[in-house]
Amino acid sequence: MTAVYTESQAKIRPGYKIDYFNQMNTIRVAVTDDHPMVASGIAQLLRADPRFIIQALYNNGTELRNGLLRELPDVLLLDMHFPDTTGKELMKDIAINHPSLKVLVLSSVDNVYDIKEMMQQGCYGYVLKSARLDILVQAIETVFNGEQFLQPEIKELLLQNALGARTKVTTYKLTQREQTILELLSRGKTNNEMAAELFLSHRTIENHRLSLYQKLGVHNTGELVRVALEQGLIK
Repeated sequence: MTAVYTESQAKIRPGYKIDYFNQMNTIRVAVTDDHPMVASGIAQLLRADPRFIIQALYNNGTELRNGLLRELPDVLLLDMHFPDTTGKELMKDIAINHPSLKVLVLSSVDNVYDIKEMMQQGCYGYVLKSARLDILVQAIETVFNGEQFLQPEIKELLLQNALGARTKVTTYKLTQREQTILELLSRGKTNNEMAAELFLSHRTIENHRLSLYQKLGVHNTGELVRVALEQGLIK
């Protein structure tokens, strides 16, 4: 028999279904975030609105994959980073196994490269965790109705990128850490090798790499090194 938890219990039992009656005009939302307190906080904010039912909370990729096999929400709020996988990998799985699921990315990552990739993989929208609650509510309702939603700041980022309005490298101010990682990448170092050498996590290295991609307007390491050489950022 499947265990059913009360609303208060569900806050501390991530990945378990919350057994609510889905009334008319309500939207069943599942929240994913690798930080349980963040997931619970988002759920609590939405739970105060009668339009939403929090179906489940997930804190890692395994919980999410298993939960989606049991029951699909109307809208899935998907983070980009988890201890066992990434939002990109989860989105690939969802596109194959649950193509009808409406996915709204809710992340702190505002990298143009990531945003484009997630939208191309089938996400319905992208919202930053720094957004106001009314923006998140609008986003959920929009994707629930089958339409795409991009936070205004995200639209501006994509527009500037599409128009080729890149900041010239000479006006950049790369952080010291970014400069170090850029030089290590030019030597052919992998993320794992850099993480070990700099005593940083794999995720931190990847975030710095993606930040460099965005600043230099490139999409892969080869382009990054080429542009960095052309602009004199590395020798």
